[in-house]
Amino acid sequence: MSGYGRKSKDVDEACAIHQQKESDTIGNIIIYTLLGLCILLSLFIIIGFFVLAKPVEASLKSVAVTSLTYNDTSSSPYFNATLAMEIRIENPNFGFFEFPTSTGDILYNGRVICETKIDGQRVGAYSAIRTEVKTEVSYREDHAPSVWFKNDIKRGLVILKVGVKLRGEVHLGVLNKRSVSLKCLMYLNLIDEVVQRLWCK
Repeated sequence: MSGYGRKSKDVDEACAIHQQKESDTIGNIIIYTLLGLCILLSLFIIIGFFVLAKPVEASLKSVAVTSLTYNDTSSSPYFNATLAMEIRIENPNFGFFEFPTSTGDILYNGRVICETKIDGQRVGAYSAIRTEVKTEVSYREDHAPSVWFKNDIKRGLVILKVGVKLRGEVHLGVLNKRSVSLKCLMYLNLIDEVVQRLWCK
């Protein structure tokens, strides 16, 4: 009986050692798996931070009317205004954003009445710049002016649409081509010579 008891005790000890080894192996696998996932996550974060560019944003902060003339006669209505627009460009990337001289359009009732020019610039990492763009907008209808145009001139309020697209590059580990779109509506008050309302999206 004593011999049988010793054998049983030896078997129990061997099983306990085997179970402990299995438990240690499973624990090590879990630890190494979690460590590998952490390393992969860190790599993705580093790649996203230094290589992949985030969207650059542009907004029209203000529009000032420096001069304005208009004629509300029914035979030959027109308006002419000089606008000073302040555009803000924000770069949320680790590398700088650079764009060449670009153009934009100002439309009245779906018709392009002016082409603006934005000088090429560089926007530093995690920074923003403000640039002023001066432009002249004018529109007239000499022959059989449309009813909608005569009504706008009579009430002294015209709605203008601004569209600008900047195509540039964000300088990171690799060059990332980025385009920035700016679309706004402005209410030009001819009587008070001010931009009455300004919406951007």
